[in-house]
Amino acid sequence: MSFRYNKKPVLENISFSARASTFSAILGRNGSGKTTLLHTLNGINRPYKGEVLINNRSAAAMSQKKIARQVSLVPQEHNEIFPFKVLDVVVMGRAPFLKMTSSPGPEDYRLAMDALKTLKAESMAENNFNAISGGERQIALLAAALVQSSQTMLLDEPTNHLDFNNQYLLLSTIKKLCQAKGLCVIASMHDPNMAMLFADQVIMMEKGNILFQGSACETMTKKNIDRLFQLDSAAIELPDKKRLFLPAHVFE
Repeated sequence: MSFRYNKKPVLENISFSARASTFSAILGRNGSGKTTLLHTLNGINRPYKGEVLINNRSAAAMSQKKIARQVSLVPQEHNEIFPFKVLDVVVMGRAPFLKMTSSPGPEDYRLAMDALKTLKAESMAENNFNAISGGERQIALLAAALVQSSQTMLLDEPTNHLDFNNQYLLLSTIKKLCQAKGLCVIASMHDPNMAMLFADQVIMMEKGNILFQGSACETMTKKNIDRLFQLDSAAIELPDKKRLFLPAHVFE
């Protein structure tokens, strides 16, 4: 699949698959095309060559509403929207399932509260969305994505607004959701250690192209990390064939 913006190539010859119960990380530096790829996967961008298949059906043959019922997106940036309660923002995730003139009902609110409970964030339900922290907004939008689609979730830099501890808590929760609910997660990331610890599959991107892809243990090597980030890295071996990476100059 390839995508152009105003005739300028942005993505070229992208090919990979992501399945239920798996966490796929799209890893790369800023400007590598990660966000554009996510927007193409959920139909916001339309490929000029190739196609995106959702459950073996071409996204080009589906309306945006039908795509939204199967694929949700949590964006990297989330500006103040309206002075809504967090619970109401989460309920907005049910929009693809409502008729044009319909309002959310008790079942929609129940699903929204269940999503907040899953993320251990039910205490935020009555808070004003615009008054909570950036990290809390990220969790609220993740809950909205959960009530929108239980099939595929796209995350654009999901830990961007979270502190050190909550980054790992959030990704650990997402990984458990993959396994417990059969959720397919595709997340753009720039931190190789997050990808190593939580991803089943890693897709390394540079300038709109895929450099390397495969299982995390196979793909996350010192050679590939050095190539992707243009540096000399040091690999710290962990159990289960996992490893962490730091710039080698840290140890000089």
